[in-house]
Amino acid sequence: MNSYKCSDGFYIKKSIIDRNVRMAKAKKLSQQRDEIGYNVCEKCHLNTDIPIDCSHIISVDECQKQGKSELAWDLENFQIFGRKCHNLHDKLNLKFTT
Repeated sequence: MNSYKCSDGFYIKKSIIDRNVRMAKAKKLSQQRDEIGYNVCEKCHLNTDIPIDCSHIISVDECQKQGKSELAWDLENFQIFGRKCHNLHDKLNLKFTT
């Protein structure tokens, strides 16, 4: 399936979802930079020499399965993590879902 349902009942193409997610991640990082002057992991609060990632609270896959595709690019559905915390977060979430 190449299109996914939104809460309003309309369907949206996967390519548009992916584009909206990329733009939302950039905006989330930009907002944090504007607020405090730099990007920092929201978990460990480190910012030096670490890659910073935007992590979904509700995954894109789950948003699509729930018929709420627009949540995939909702800024409230992102957390900013350093790579180490992001990997740990993903491993812990996998333990709870299996």
